[in-house]
Amino acid sequence: MIRFEIKNIFCLAAGLPAYPQWMRLFKSKEKNTFHYVTTVTFRRLPIFRRDEPCQIFVDVLDEIKRANPFKLVGYVIMPDHVHLILNPLECEISVVVRKIKGKSARLILDWLKVNNYAESLSKLVIRSSKQTHAVWQKEFSAIDLWSPKFINQKLNYVHLNPVRAGLCDHPAKWKWSSCRAYLPHAPGEVPIEIDWRGYYEEGGQAHR
Repeated sequence: MIRFEIKNIFCLAAGLPAYPQWMRLFKSKEKNTFHYVTTVTFRRLPIFRRDEPCQIFVDVLDEIKRANPFKLVGYVIMPDHVHLILNPLECEISVVVRKIKGKSARLILDWLKVNNYAESLSKLVIRSSKQTHAVWQKEFSAIDLWSPKFINQKLNYVHLNPVRAGLCDHPAKWKWSSCRAYLPHAPGEVPIEIDWRGYYEEGGQAHR
């Protein structure tokens, strides 16, 4: 029932256009393109098994969103990877993701150092002339979503990720996803709000 409600709420709110029922792969630069992004932690280590790194990531997501505007339609933070569904205003998903990964990595490493997580830091050591530790794998994947069908499909996949992984028995019980943001809630009850109007009009304004 939750899946049905979330799908229909999103379709009505986002004003989805009637694009063909297919999707393009990887990092299109066309305007008003939704991107399904997956980025994985270094060596698939469970960096996000604690709440603190998850909160750091959400705070960075909000900061980058303000500096480099994008519509946030869905997300989930899993112990060793993150999924995002975004529509960037400037059409450069690579730039947005690079900034999110870079800033979150620096802050998570700082948090590990301040809290003396020496064992965790030792697992993140890399041999590089430019850096000593890594939080993320270098690359990320992105799928361009060009229809309501695929947007809804990926949104539901994102929300059901924690259930499939055995982390909870209901998608709304996982704190670090956008599922609860689609359900009635009081201000401040979700880590970050989603954008109910996912498409931009000419000039960078959201559809009303």
